[in-house]
Amino acid sequence: MKYLIYIFSLLLVTGVYAQDKPVDKVEETKTKTVKVNKDGEIVENKVKVTTSKTQKVMTSPKDSSTINNNRVFPKVKVTKTISVDNDNDPFYDTTDKVIYYTDGNGKYLFTSNKKGFTMSDAESNNIGYAARSTNNEYYILTMDNYSGVGYFNDDGNFVVEYYNADLEMLVTKEFKTDTKF
Repeated sequence: MKYLIYIFSLLLVTGVYAQDKPVDKVEETKTKTVKVNKDGEIVENKVKVTTSKTQKVMTSPKDSSTINNNRVFPKVKVTKTISVDNDNDPFYDTTDKVIYYTDGNGKYLFTSNKKGFTMSDAESNNIGYAARSTNNEYYILTMDNYSGVGYFNDDGNFVVEYYNADLEMLVTKEFKTDTKF
């Protein structure tokens, strides 16, 4: 009887872990040594760029009752992590993270910093700042045209809500993850 309970509990736990949604993930790391003139002395710094591309594995809902379903290709989330080693120890001293997003008006870079992240357009012009609120789920967003509150939804997209005084209404804007930058 006790073996039957062990087998049942093992099957139950295995079934819970099997329910995770599958994801395709490709990661590429490039390391370069850069020589920098610092106070008249040439110093070698290491720069490591890690590019990660993730995409959900999905099938067409129309073919859900068949065995060989057609695959649907949703958008890919691209994240670049840039690490710099300023000295000769084995640890990297600074790390920046960049994620690519789009909306109806164009393409954007979100670059992390200590308090949140900076938003830039395709030409690397800063267009806004997002500071993490005391509730870690939300960001206080300040842009040239408006200020509002932002958060990341379940799809990984950044959603901004702000009040438009000209329209006298609450406006919701969504920045979607993108690979073609």
